[in-house]
Amino acid sequence: MFLSPAALITILLIINLSVILLWLFLKSHRRIMQISLSTLLLGILLVVMRLLLPMEFAFQQTIREKNIFPSLFLILYTPVLEFVAPGIYVYHVILLIWILGILVLSMKNLLCHMRFLYLIKREADLYDEKVKNTIKKIEDLHGKSSNFKIIMTNKVSVPMYFGLFRPIIILPMIELSDQELYYILRHESTHYYNNDLWIKLFVEFICIIYWWNPFVYILKHEVDKILEIRVDMDVTKMFDESEKVNYLECLIRIAKETASPEISSFSLPFDSRTVSVLSQRFHIVLAGAEYKKSKVKNMILLVSMIFVLIISSFVVFEPYSINPKDQEKTLELTPENAYLIVNADNGYDVYVNNEYFATVTTIRDSYSNLSIYNNFEEALLNEREK
Repeated sequence: MFLSPAALITILLIINLSVILLWLFLKSHRRIMQISLSTLLLGILLVVMRLLLPMEFAFQQTIREKNIFPSLFLILYTPVLEFVAPGIYVYHVILLIWILGILVLSMKNLLCHMRFLYLIKREADLYDEKVKNTIKKIEDLHGKSSNFKIIMTNKVSVPMYFGLFRPIIILPMIELSDQELYYILRHESTHYYNNDLWIKLFVEFICIIYWWNPFVYILKHEVDKILEIRVDMDVTKMFDESEKVNYLECLIRIAKETASPEISSFSLPFDSRTVSVLSQRFHIVLAGAEYKKSKVKNMILLVSMIFVLIISSFVVFEPYSINPKDQEKTLELTPENAYLIVNADNGYDVYVNNEYFATVTTIRDSYSNLSIYNNFEEALLNEREK
């Protein structure tokens, strides 16, 4: 097992293609409702973990690529400032820029998180009997006591769940009815019980590492959407039609608010950032039990994700090309320019352009398509007719 540019490029090609297919698949709310979102999330996380191990293994099968990879690797291994520092290539410069980008983004996210945490810690706990009773009702529903910390602050404009170890539900300074408060607290607490913030943290980590790859941001958007839809389905599965409408009205009201730019990336807001996602959430909540899970589609989904994981682990694309200097000395044996003649030692004489070239004892695959003759005269007669 070793770090390999070819393995990294292979993995990126396979996973980027998978992200495009995932994006196309999740454009339909009908397809979303027919699959298990938990299974889908698990498959996504397993496949994406391959990005953290861009290694080439001894058991991998090599696929030789002749058109794009040779030119790409020629660029990567082009010397840079050879007169100053010999042995420095283009890929070294790319690697340096990559690492600097990771450091800058890591620092930026960490500072944003620390600043948000500092603002939140300055806020007092919300000691409200109505809130306490609502939280107790939600905890009894899940059968768990989670010691939620609830705060209300003007530092945010949308409700959100924050905190990996100590769950904090942050409410904005807006008037909420008892029903709206229940929907919001139920939604955010379900994120906590589903461990959604850990999933978001993992995807954010991938985005920081592969900051230059636009497909990881598409993946992040799709995972965020899956997390929100999964919570919507969990919260509303026992609701009647009027409760679903009220829940969606609450969602619309919150969606009209503008999220603060100081919000940490490691939080889960109640709203949706795009109209398309909000529309999908509406369709899914209102459809409810109309769509049943399809065992066939779930099986196809699971097999597809396993296939992607296997392909990215067992196959690697390598550049295939012949050095121009070697190519000048290389001769390709084809039926048009070469043939074989059986010799007295039960071997074969190889003729190229009607001139003796070499003697072989066995016929290899590389020239197994050549014509075989008993003598030179027979060869000349038949070759003239071609």
